[in-house]
Amino acid sequence: MNDLPPDLVDLAKEVLGAAKAAKKRIVTAESCTGGLLGGCLTANAGSSDVVDCGFITYSNESKSRLLGVPRDAITDLGAVSDVVASAMAEGALAQTDADIAVSITGIAGPGGGTKEKPVGLVYMALAQTGRDALVKRYIFAGTRSDIRRAAVGAAMELLLGSLKDGDG
Repeated sequence: MNDLPPDLVDLAKEVLGAAKAAKKRIVTAESCTGGLLGGCLTANAGSSDVVDCGFITYSNESKSRLLGVPRDAITDLGAVSDVVASAMAEGALAQTDADIAVSITGIAGPGGGTKEKPVGLVYMALAQTGRDALVKRYIFAGTRSDIRRAAVGAAMELLLGSLKDGDG
């Protein structure tokens, strides 16, 4: 049974093709999307050619334990921050043989938002071997499902842009 959004599965197929053409392996590090990005990527046949693995680090402890995110960064800035997104992507890259990592951390709602960090706030980072991580900040609207889907789409566009530009 495949309940994944068809548009995201199609976009994932494009990402996989670009990664294969660039001879790059991908690792994902997800929090608020809970594996949806990895699920969309691996819903496509042949994904094992370019997908190394994925981390679902939903808890703050798992972000630190599995990805090496500094505990003080989470304590001082919160799990939903540019620094944590960057550390997640860089940690995923360091733990694997992948060439490019993308991370997603955010507040999908419906609760958990504040004035400073509203529901829909998402940070994602793209990390590559030998380069500083690129971090993006988004505020997506809609339901929890809408926000998660929008975040996955944005992460795939980030990957795709990097891979197609030859930056990947």
